Amino acid sequence: MTWRPQPGPQEAAIRASFVDELFFGGARGGGKSELLLGDYLSDVDTYGEHWSGVLIRRTYPELDEILERSRQIFRAAYPDAEYKVGRHEWIFKNGATLKLRHLENEADADHFQGQQYTWIGWDELTSWADMKAYHKLKACLRTGAAEIPTKRIRASGNPGGPNHNNVKRYFIDAAPESTIVEGDDGMKRMYIRSLVTDNKILLERDPGYIKRLEGVGDEQLVKAWLEGDWDSFVGQYFTNWHEDKVAVPSFEIPDHWPLFGGLDYGEAAPTSYGLYTVDYDSNVYRICEYYQANATASQHAANIAQMIEACPFTSGRYPQATYADPSMFVKRRLSEVINHSPADVFAEQGIFLTRANNDRITGWRVVNDALIKERIYLFNGWNDALMRTMPALPRSSKNPEDLDTTAEDHAADELRYAMMHVYKPHQQTEPEPYEGTGQEVIDILENGSGRRSGRYAYAS
Repeated sequence: MTWRPQPGPQEAAIRASFVDELFFGGARGGGKSELLLGDYLSDVDTYGEHWSGVLIRRTYPELDEILERSRQIFRAAYPDAEYKVGRHEWIFKNGATLKLRHLENEADADHFQGQQYTWIGWDELTSWADMKAYHKLKACLRTGAAEIPTKRIRASGNPGGPNHNNVKRYFIDAAPESTIVEGDDGMKRMYIRSLVTDNKILLERDPGYIKRLEGVGDEQLVKAWLEGDWDSFVGQYFTNWHEDKVAVPSFEIPDHWPLFGGLDYGEAAPTSYGLYTVDYDSNVYRICEYYQANATASQHAANIAQMIEACPFTSGRYPQATYADPSMFVKRRLSEVINHSPADVFAEQGIFLTRANNDRITGWRVVNDALIKERIYLFNGWNDALMRTMPALPRSSKNPEDLDTTAEDHAADELRYAMMHVYKPHQQTEPEPYEGTGQEVIDILENGSGRRSGRYAYAS
């Protein structure tokens, strides 16, 4: 039987061939992978040998399931279609082709340079670390000999994963569901939500599927898997992060409050710098931030120095110490006669770095303690990178006590460095056991002679 889209979101997505980029997903069991295969298949007859597609997963083993489903769908519709195992490619009688490829990171995307496709599919887009490879492959969406007005990119995914926040911002938050938005590059994109309740075929074959999803016992997990709720983040590490509690109005920092810095250094990757202070109750305030990629150490240092001097809340005071990753103190040969470390370059700008405690697990515990006890605050409107990335950081699948290091964790790492040295958890102190009888207090009251030392005085 030839594959046909089911009424509802699948059919709407297939009909939206005029949209350049479409993200289809949300809940588990919504028919996402089948939609990708069906969408490619819908124009095999239309363009024939000019219809060239590539379907991408992050790792090749992850393609096994979609390969098996493609065998069922493609051979039912085109019995003469052939899958070339060695080339990982479907070839149709009229010359249309679909390659199955894995692409783990942005560097792997360079292998696609010079290739051209009229259809590009991304299965489980939220499993990548970021959107860099996705955007880089847009350059491959082009045609050669024939005009293909409906060349397009299609992607699928569920809430959660390292790329959750980026996918949410690019597709889900960009416009209301099923609404077309045009990007700065002129490409039109849209998000169509799929729910398990839309997949009638699945529910007919497995009527207990929804009950099993409801029975996972985790409210956030149920909302994400069953309702496709992108605000319920599966695998979220900082579950105690609540923007309405950490975001506070800015104010002028008193001169006697100390200033500290936190720094996570990158050149191609973003450098994150946060300026912090602590009040007399040991509450930590992140005043402002610098967050920039693709710059040298000297450029970062100059920009951070400029930010510190221009900060309207601190009168341009420099921090007493800036806590940074110990790797910043490794010297590199900048020329034949000069050996400098990034820390040396920052010192030239008056930003003196201190080696941070790089114990990741303990650091995350310190950050979580501050969140739970509501003793960390961010000036609203001055800390956008941390506000954006912290809620979406996932747990590591290998070590649940750590973050997934493939996620955008630069601002979080910088926060961890600072908090390990600045934040002091309040400790409950037990009163010393009293070994007296109470008679001495009675004697003092009867004699009318009280001591007046300390905070309180006995009545006299």
